[in-house]
Amino acid sequence: MIRRRPITTLILLIVLISGALALMVWGNYQYTLNYPGGEHFFVDWFSARSLFIDGVNPYSETAQNSMVSFARGAGVALDPGARYGHPLYAAFFILPFAIVRDFVWARAVWMVVSEGILIGLVLISLSMARWRVKPLLLGLLALFGLLWFHGLYPLMTGNLSILVSLLIASVFLAIRSRQYEFAGVLLGMATIQPQAMLLFAFFVIIWSFRYRHAKLAGWFFATIILLSGTVALIRPQWIIDYLRVIIQPNPTNPTISVVLQSFLPAAGERLGIILSALTGLVLFIEWFISKKTDFDGFLWTGLLTLTLAPWIGLPTEPAVFLVAFPAVILSFCLWNERWPRAGIVLSSLAALLLLAGLWLIYLTKAGNPASANPGLFFAQPFLLAIMLYWVRWWAIRKPNVWFDQLSNH
Repeated sequence: MIRRRPITTLILLIVLISGALALMVWGNYQYTLNYPGGEHFFVDWFSARSLFIDGVNPYSETAQNSMVSFARGAGVALDPGARYGHPLYAAFFILPFAIVRDFVWARAVWMVVSEGILIGLVLISLSMARWRVKPLLLGLLALFGLLWFHGLYPLMTGNLSILVSLLIASVFLAIRSRQYEFAGVLLGMATIQPQAMLLFAFFVIIWSFRYRHAKLAGWFFATIILLSGTVALIRPQWIIDYLRVIIQPNPTNPTISVVLQSFLPAAGERLGIILSALTGLVLFIEWFISKKTDFDGFLWTGLLTLTLAPWIGLPTEPAVFLVAFPAVILSFCLWNERWPRAGIVLSSLAALLLLAGLWLIYLTKAGNPASANPGLFFAQPFLLAIMLYWVRWWAIRKPNVWFDQLSNH
């Protein structure tokens, strides 16, 4: 017979979890009270309140002026040219926090949720790589996921990329489980931040048709239509307003050509075109020419797509590079799987480069938005691309060659 836990144990567990959550919220509140910030979350929070509470179009100049004025009073330093740039249905995901009138409290709760999501992203990434780790290593990986630049910076600024990263990672798991309808829904929900996932979505849709999983694409488009139609009940012309916003150049979401022009005014534009063309060629080869029919091939190619997306020429920002985090875990996993001893050294060196290196690059222009730091547009994509191609054969073919066996002894 199965012994059931005493009700007192269950109650104690609930009390402990509730107490831990309350402590986390209070701790984050103290932080947000003493250290104003969360500029990305502020834009989303204020815009959601404008839409649902004040009945004001978040894309309008009136809303933008009010947002700048309110931010000044709240001590939040907005990025130059900050404006609401998400599809309007993204406001649904902020609505529970927009109900909270006090921005400091709303930000504190958002940070607690984001911290939980980052931990969840680490766990899902480990599951994607099929890597079972000991508690100590799990703690170190969780700490890395929270503290490396592309984890901590979105956390501090309150960027939606943390939620989108979890959605995209969940897409991989859903596809591995052959739950293509659910994968399509998750991918559709991830469109709340198009600059983080547009190229990846394009790859997944092509893959779904190519390998006869068209229902994934069907549920993807159905989800977008449902979200768009629902928010259209509140503001019917929102798509036109949104298109007007995204066609305007925005310094917070530059293309790679604009980034190169910032320090190479004469040659930057052409170099950007060349880099985008080379990136497109690499992805074309991996998508269409190199055959990868199983999930492992899809996983590796999808992670490469997320890694190289900043160089394809679409508007982007460093805060969204978090979506490629599972590539870090996959590389660590395969290094340690093939070379148990050398893999630890390689993983440690790579973690050090990604942790200390990225923060050093950011600190060279501390005080400026991350989108104004050219180095951040190259460091992570370059390092992760090297790591992914290093483990490419192992990730796709999983060979059992003689020198791998010898290295284990």
